Amino acid sequence: MNRATNYSFLALSLVLFIVASSSAHLRTDRNWAAVQVPIGVDGIRDVQMDGDIGEWDNVPSVFWVTHEDLIETVTGTQGDPDPSNLAERIIFGWSPVTNILYFMEERFDDLFYGTIENNFDTVEVTLDFDHSGDAIFQNVQSADLDPERWEGALSQNYRYQLHQENHMWLWGGAPWAGVEPYAGAKWSFEGDINGGAGTLFMEMWFTPFDDLPTSSTGIDDEDVIVHTMQAGEIMGIGFAVQDDDNGAEGSYNGYWTNSGDTEIYFKATAMVDYVLLPFDESIWVAGEDVGTAVESDSWGDIKASFSR
Repeated sequence: MNRATNYSFLALSLVLFIVASSSAHLRTDRNWAAVQVPIGVDGIRDVQMDGDIGEWDNVPSVFWVTHEDLIETVTGTQGDPDPSNLAERIIFGWSPVTNILYFMEERFDDLFYGTIENNFDTVEVTLDFDHSGDAIFQNVQSADLDPERWEGALSQNYRYQLHQENHMWLWGGAPWAGVEPYAGAKWSFEGDINGGAGTLFMEMWFTPFDDLPTSSTGIDDEDVIVHTMQAGEIMGIGFAVQDDDNGAEGSYNGYWTNSGDTEIYFKATAMVDYVLLPFDESIWVAGEDVGTAVESDSWGDIKASFSR
């Protein structure tokens, strides 16, 4: 058994132990884990948010989520997932150095319209770092809560929107938390980006919040609570891979969720339990950091801001 395989076995054992002893969300039929990414490790390439996913190449498939793992909940077209129509590889990561949650997606889509208005080709991600969110974290006025304080406060909902100037969208929460350096999306594409077949390479990052008051104006707001992630912790993550093959008509050909619950955009209970794994260098790409095609004022400034 090689080191990477041995690591995968040990990591899965950790997942099984922790999840079995935790208060699980949905989909306890499989294990979910966020790998610890390399930041500033000698001889290992840093994970950089630039739309080049090469740094993730060695992460074992046991930590992937693919189209085979997802449940279609809207159109009734589950069947056997068809990778010639939509194929997915998704990995979550985290770092105690930056205290940031990372997301990597490699998406083949036979008809990709993600850069045009009124199209739903995207991935929506909901996060609950301390399990404080409940069945309502959007439209909180239905529970007689002040939406200016509580909408999106205890759980956050993000998606990429490639037709907008800001490619990250944070629904309900304080707008400042959905832009760099606190969150962002960087991507590249190979193929026909105007409604043809191609592959999207997406990287996103998120600041972990336990409380993000809707009316807050910045990270230093007295009511903002940033969560400090630690290895072995369990957090809630829900996501939906949305496939829209109809151009600007704004409809779903597939709504593929990791939890099996459509309402991840509304309910913090519609998530699965992810364990934050310890670091192991054997699953990462050796070598020195390479240059990025991203603007010079983006990732360098982002990393610098984490240490301020």
